[in-house]
Amino acid sequence: MLALIHGRNHAVIPAPAGVAALFAPVRPAANAALYDSIVVNSQGKPYSDIASLGFECCSVDEFGDALSLKKANARVTKVSVLLSSWGCEAGSGFDGTCQTTPGSGFSEPVTLTIYGVTLDSNNKPQPGAVLLQQTGTFQIPYRPSSNPKCANTGYGGGFIGRFDRACDNGLSHVITFNVRSGRVTLPQQVIVTVAYNTSDSGYNPYGQNTQCFTSSGGCGYDSLNVSAYGDGGFIGTPIDFNGVQVYFTDAGFYCNGQPENPNYTLQDDYSCWTGYHPQIEVYGTGGGLN
Repeated sequence: MLALIHGRNHAVIPAPAGVAALFAPVRPAANAALYDSIVVNSQGKPYSDIASLGFECCSVDEFGDALSLKKANARVTKVSVLLSSWGCEAGSGFDGTCQTTPGSGFSEPVTLTIYGVTLDSNNKPQPGAVLLQQTGTFQIPYRPSSNPKCANTGYGGGFIGRFDRACDNGLSHVITFNVRSGRVTLPQQVIVTVAYNTSDSGYNPYGQNTQCFTSSGGCGYDSLNVSAYGDGGFIGTPIDFNGVQVYFTDAGFYCNGQPENPNYTLQDDYSCWTGYHPQIEVYGTGGGLN
Protein backbone atom coordinates (compact mmCIF):
# COMPACT_ATOMS: atom_id res chain seq x y z
CA MET A 1 0.00 0.00 0.00
CA LEU A 2 1.75 3.14 -1.19
CA ALA A 3 -0.59 5.74 0.23
CA LEU A 4 -1.40 7.17 3.60
CA ILE A 5 -5.01 8.11 4.21
CA HIS A 6 -5.40 11.66 5.52
CA GLY A 7 -8.63 12.14 7.39
CA ARG A 8 -11.28 9.86 5.91
CA ASN A 9 -10.47 9.73 2.23
CA HIS A 10 -7.45 11.76 1.15
CA ALA A 11 -4.78 9.48 -0.23
CA VAL A 12 -1.22 10.73 -0.65
CA ILE A 13 2.10 9.81 0.85
CA PRO A 14 3.19 12.93 2.77
CA ALA A 15 6.56 14.61 2.33
CA PRO A 16 9.05 14.32 5.20
CA ALA A 17 9.35 17.20 7.64
CA GLY A 18 11.78 19.89 6.55
CA VAL A 19 11.47 19.42 2.78
CA ALA A 20 10.29 22.98 2.21
CA ALA A 21 13.21 24.36 4.19
CA LEU A 22 15.77 22.37 2.20
CA PHE A 23 14.39 22.82 -1.29
CA ALA A 24 12.91 25.92 -2.87
CA PRO A 25 11.53 26.63 -6.35
CA VAL A 26 14.09 27.79 -8.91
CA ARG A 27 12.53 29.79 -11.72
CA PRO A 28 13.32 28.67 -15.28
CA ALA A 29 13.74 31.06 -18.18
CA ALA A 30 10.72 33.34 -17.95
CA ASN A 31 10.31 33.63 -21.71
CA ALA A 32 9.87 29.86 -22.18
CA ALA A 33 7.89 28.61 -19.20
CA LEU A 34 4.12 28.91 -19.35
CA TYR A 35 3.69 27.06 -16.06
CA ASP A 36 6.12 25.55 -13.54
CA SER A 37 5.53 23.95 -10.16
CA ILE A 38 8.48 21.51 -9.97
CA VAL A 39 10.35 22.14 -6.72
CA VAL A 40 14.13 21.76 -6.91
CA ASN A 41 17.22 22.80 -4.97
CA SER A 42 19.70 25.50 -5.95
CA GLN A 43 21.41 23.04 -8.32
CA GLY A 44 18.12 22.30 -10.06
CA LYS A 45 17.73 18.81 -8.55
CA PRO A 46 14.41 17.56 -7.14
CA TYR A 47 14.13 16.18 -3.64
CA SER A 48 13.83 12.37 -3.58
CA ASP A 49 11.01 11.80 -1.12
CA ILE A 50 8.12 14.06 -2.06
CA ALA A 51 4.42 13.65 -1.37
CA SER A 52 2.86 11.57 -4.14
CA LEU A 53 -0.27 9.75 -5.29
CA GLY A 54 -0.15 6.08 -6.25
CA PHE A 55 -2.29 4.84 -9.15
CA GLU A 56 -2.35 1.16 -8.12
CA CYS A 57 -3.00 1.64 -4.43
CA CYS A 58 -5.67 4.33 -4.81
CA SER A 59 -7.60 3.19 -7.89
CA VAL A 60 -6.42 6.16 -9.99
CA ASP A 61 -6.96 6.25 -13.75
CA GLU A 62 -5.86 9.84 -14.45
CA PHE A 63 -4.34 12.66 -12.40
CA GLY A 64 -3.32 16.25 -13.05
CA ASP A 65 -4.20 19.87 -12.42
CA ALA A 66 -6.13 22.80 -13.83
CA LEU A 67 -3.65 25.53 -14.72
CA SER A 68 -3.72 29.21 -15.47
CA LEU A 69 -0.76 29.74 -17.79
CA LYS A 70 1.47 32.79 -17.85
CA LYS A 71 0.54 33.47 -21.48
CA ALA A 72 -2.44 32.87 -23.70
CA ASN A 73 -2.25 31.58 -27.29
CA ALA A 74 1.23 30.10 -26.93
CA ARG A 75 2.27 27.02 -28.90
CA VAL A 76 3.12 24.21 -26.50
CA THR A 77 6.54 22.64 -27.10
CA LYS A 78 7.25 20.55 -24.01
CA VAL A 79 5.52 19.23 -20.89
CA SER A 80 7.31 17.63 -17.93
CA VAL A 81 5.79 15.84 -14.94
CA LEU A 82 7.55 14.71 -11.76
CA LEU A 83 6.96 11.07 -10.80
CA SER A 84 8.03 9.10 -7.73
CA SER A 85 9.33 5.53 -8.07
CA TRP A 86 9.00 3.30 -5.00
CA GLY A 87 9.66 -0.03 -6.74
CA CYS A 88 12.70 -2.27 -6.26
CA GLU A 89 14.32 -4.63 -8.74
CA ALA A 90 13.93 -7.31 -6.06
CA GLY A 91 12.60 -7.32 -2.52
CA SER A 92 10.75 -4.52 -0.76
CA GLY A 93 11.65 -1.11 0.61
CA PHE A 94 9.23 -1.57 3.49
CA ASP A 95 11.09 -4.41 5.21
CA GLY A 96 14.65 -3.47 4.28
CA THR A 97 15.07 -6.16 1.59
CA CYS A 98 15.09 -3.83 -1.42
CA GLN A 99 17.84 -4.71 -3.89
CA THR A 100 18.40 -2.68 -7.05
CA THR A 101 21.24 -2.85 -9.54
CA PRO A 102 22.30 0.76 -10.23
CA GLY A 103 20.83 1.90 -13.52
CA SER A 104 18.09 -0.72 -13.66
CA GLY A 105 14.46 0.14 -14.26
CA PHE A 106 11.35 -0.66 -16.27
CA SER A 107 9.57 0.87 -19.24
CA GLU A 108 6.08 2.30 -18.92
CA PRO A 109 3.82 4.03 -21.45
CA VAL A 110 2.38 7.28 -20.05
CA THR A 111 -0.28 9.37 -21.78
CA LEU A 112 -0.27 13.16 -21.55
CA THR A 113 -3.58 14.92 -22.16
CA ILE A 114 -4.23 18.66 -22.29
CA TYR A 115 -7.86 19.73 -22.11
CA GLY A 116 -9.62 23.01 -22.39
CA VAL A 117 -11.46 24.19 -19.29
CA THR A 118 -15.17 24.45 -18.67
CA LEU A 119 -16.65 25.74 -15.41
CA ASP A 120 -19.40 23.77 -13.68
CA SER A 121 -22.32 25.14 -11.65
CA ASN A 122 -20.01 25.56 -8.64
CA ASN A 123 -17.57 27.59 -10.77
CA LYS A 124 -15.03 24.76 -10.56
CA PRO A 125 -12.79 23.81 -13.52
CA GLN A 126 -13.79 20.64 -15.36
CA PRO A 127 -12.25 19.08 -18.50
CA GLY A 128 -13.43 20.44 -21.83
CA ALA A 129 -12.30 19.48 -25.31
CA VAL A 130 -9.04 17.55 -25.75
CA LEU A 131 -6.45 19.95 -27.17
CA LEU A 132 -3.49 17.54 -27.19
CA GLN A 133 -2.96 13.88 -26.40
CA GLN A 134 0.37 12.13 -26.71
CA THR A 135 1.72 8.84 -25.36
CA GLY A 136 5.38 8.22 -24.68
CA THR A 137 7.16 5.15 -23.33
CA PHE A 138 9.58 6.09 -20.57
CA GLN A 139 12.36 4.24 -18.80
CA ILE A 140 11.58 4.56 -15.09
CA PRO A 141 14.41 3.83 -12.62
CA TYR A 142 13.87 1.58 -9.63
CA ARG A 143 14.62 3.23 -6.30
CA PRO A 144 18.05 2.37 -4.81
CA SER A 145 18.67 -0.57 -2.48
CA SER A 146 17.89 -0.36 1.22
CA ASN A 147 20.73 1.18 3.21
CA PRO A 148 21.58 -0.21 6.69
CA LYS A 149 22.06 3.38 7.90
CA CYS A 150 18.29 3.83 7.57
CA ALA A 151 17.39 0.69 9.54
CA ASN A 152 16.77 2.46 12.86
CA THR A 153 14.94 5.45 11.43
CA GLY A 154 11.35 6.01 10.36
CA TYR A 155 12.58 4.95 6.91
CA GLY A 156 13.58 1.40 7.89
CA GLY A 157 13.92 0.18 4.32
CA GLY A 158 15.07 3.49 2.91
CA PHE A 159 18.05 4.60 0.87
CA ILE A 160 20.32 7.63 1.17
CA GLY A 161 19.10 10.27 -1.28
CA ARG A 162 21.73 11.51 -3.68
CA PHE A 163 20.87 15.18 -3.27
CA ASP A 164 19.30 15.48 0.17
CA ARG A 165 21.70 12.96 1.82
CA ALA A 166 18.80 11.74 3.98
CA CYS A 167 16.91 8.44 4.26
CA ASP A 168 14.25 8.34 1.52
CA ASN A 169 11.76 5.77 0.25
CA GLY A 170 10.71 7.22 -3.10
CA LEU A 171 12.95 8.28 -6.00
CA SER A 172 11.88 11.39 -7.93
CA HIS A 173 12.02 11.12 -11.71
CA VAL A 174 11.01 13.71 -14.31
CA ILE A 175 9.44 12.53 -17.57
CA THR A 176 9.25 14.94 -20.50
CA PHE A 177 6.94 14.94 -23.49
CA ASN A 178 8.43 16.78 -26.47
CA VAL A 179 5.28 17.81 -28.27
CA ARG A 180 5.37 16.48 -31.82
CA SER A 181 2.95 19.00 -33.26
CA GLY A 182 4.18 22.57 -33.13
CA ARG A 183 0.75 23.93 -34.03
CA VAL A 184 -1.16 23.26 -30.79
CA THR A 185 -2.04 26.67 -29.40
CA LEU A 186 -3.18 26.75 -25.79
CA PRO A 187 -5.72 29.05 -24.19
CA GLN A 188 -4.80 30.74 -20.91
CA GLN A 189 -6.57 28.06 -18.85
CA VAL A 190 -5.94 24.35 -19.45
CA ILE A 191 -6.07 21.03 -17.64
CA VAL A 192 -2.91 18.89 -17.85
CA THR A 193 -3.02 15.23 -16.81
CA VAL A 194 -1.10 11.97 -17.06
CA ALA A 195 -2.51 8.45 -17.23
CA TYR A 196 -0.85 5.03 -17.17
CA ASN A 197 -1.79 1.45 -16.40
CA THR A 198 -0.98 -0.73 -13.40
CA SER A 199 -2.03 -4.26 -12.48
CA ASP A 200 -5.47 -3.16 -11.30
CA SER A 201 -5.78 0.54 -12.20
CA GLY A 202 -5.57 2.74 -15.25
CA TYR A 203 -7.98 2.77 -18.17
CA ASN A 204 -6.61 -0.62 -19.39
CA PRO A 205 -5.11 -2.49 -16.40
CA TYR A 206 -2.43 -5.10 -17.12
CA GLY A 207 -4.02 -7.64 -14.78
CA GLN A 208 -2.32 -9.98 -12.34
CA ASN A 209 -1.23 -12.69 -14.79
CA THR A 210 1.98 -10.90 -15.71
CA GLN A 211 5.46 -12.26 -15.05
CA CYS A 212 6.42 -9.33 -12.85
CA PHE A 213 3.36 -9.63 -10.59
CA THR A 214 4.67 -12.77 -8.89
CA SER A 215 8.34 -11.69 -8.84
CA SER A 216 9.98 -10.71 -5.56
CA GLY A 217 10.01 -7.03 -6.47
CA GLY A 218 6.56 -7.02 -8.04
CA CYS A 219 5.74 -4.82 -11.03
CA GLY A 220 7.50 -1.48 -11.05
CA TYR A 221 4.42 0.32 -12.35
CA ASP A 222 2.46 -0.79 -9.27
CA SER A 223 4.89 1.25 -7.17
CA LEU A 224 4.94 4.27 -9.49
CA ASN A 225 3.36 7.46 -8.14
CA VAL A 226 2.78 10.98 -9.44
CA SER A 227 4.06 13.89 -7.39
CA ALA A 228 1.52 15.64 -5.17
CA TYR A 229 3.60 18.21 -3.35
CA GLY A 230 3.31 21.98 -3.14
CA ASP A 231 0.71 24.70 -3.70
CA GLY A 232 1.07 24.75 -7.47
CA GLY A 233 2.83 27.05 -9.91
CA PHE A 234 5.38 29.71 -9.13
CA ILE A 235 5.15 30.51 -12.83
CA GLY A 236 1.45 30.47 -13.63
CA THR A 237 -1.03 29.39 -10.96
CA PRO A 238 -3.46 26.55 -10.33
CA ILE A 239 -7.05 27.51 -11.08
CA ASP A 240 -8.26 25.81 -7.89
CA PHE A 241 -5.72 26.03 -5.06
CA ASN A 242 -7.61 23.45 -2.99
CA GLY A 243 -8.47 21.09 -5.85
CA VAL A 244 -6.79 18.84 -8.41
CA GLN A 245 -8.01 16.94 -11.46
CA VAL A 246 -8.36 13.23 -10.68
CA TYR A 247 -10.38 10.16 -11.60
CA PHE A 248 -10.70 7.63 -8.77
CA THR A 249 -12.55 4.46 -9.78
CA ASP A 250 -12.98 3.79 -6.05
CA ALA A 251 -15.12 6.77 -5.08
CA GLY A 252 -14.07 6.51 -1.44
CA PHE A 253 -10.78 8.19 -2.28
CA TYR A 254 -12.43 11.46 -3.27
CA CYS A 255 -12.21 14.16 -0.60
CA ASN A 256 -15.83 13.72 0.42
CA GLY A 257 -16.01 9.99 -0.20
CA GLN A 258 -17.86 10.50 -3.48
CA PRO A 259 -17.36 12.42 -6.73
CA GLU A 260 -17.92 16.16 -6.38
CA ASN A 261 -19.51 16.19 -9.85
CA PRO A 262 -21.07 12.91 -11.06
CA ASN A 263 -21.25 14.29 -14.61
CA TYR A 264 -17.49 13.82 -15.03
CA THR A 265 -15.06 10.92 -14.59
CA LEU A 266 -11.91 13.06 -14.50
CA GLN A 267 -12.97 16.03 -12.38
CA ASP A 268 -11.99 18.75 -9.93
CA ASP A 269 -11.76 17.19 -6.46
CA TYR A 270 -11.86 20.38 -4.46
CA SER A 271 -12.00 19.87 -0.71
CA CYS A 272 -8.64 18.57 0.52
CA TRP A 273 -5.72 19.20 -1.85
CA THR A 274 -4.12 22.37 -0.51
CA GLY A 275 -0.37 21.68 -0.56
CA TYR A 276 -0.78 18.52 -2.66
CA HIS A 277 -0.66 19.64 -6.30
CA PRO A 278 1.16 17.61 -8.97
CA GLN A 279 4.46 19.09 -10.09
CA ILE A 280 4.24 20.07 -13.76
CA GLU A 281 6.16 22.19 -16.27
CA VAL A 282 4.64 23.50 -19.50
CA TYR A 283 6.81 25.26 -22.07
CA GLY A 284 5.77 27.08 -25.22
CA THR A 285 6.56 29.79 -27.72
CA GLY A 286 4.76 32.95 -28.66
CA GLY A 287 1.56 34.04 -27.02
CA GLY A 288 0.71 37.16 -25.08
CA LEU A 289 1.36 38.17 -21.49
CA ASN A 290 -1.41 38.64 -18.96
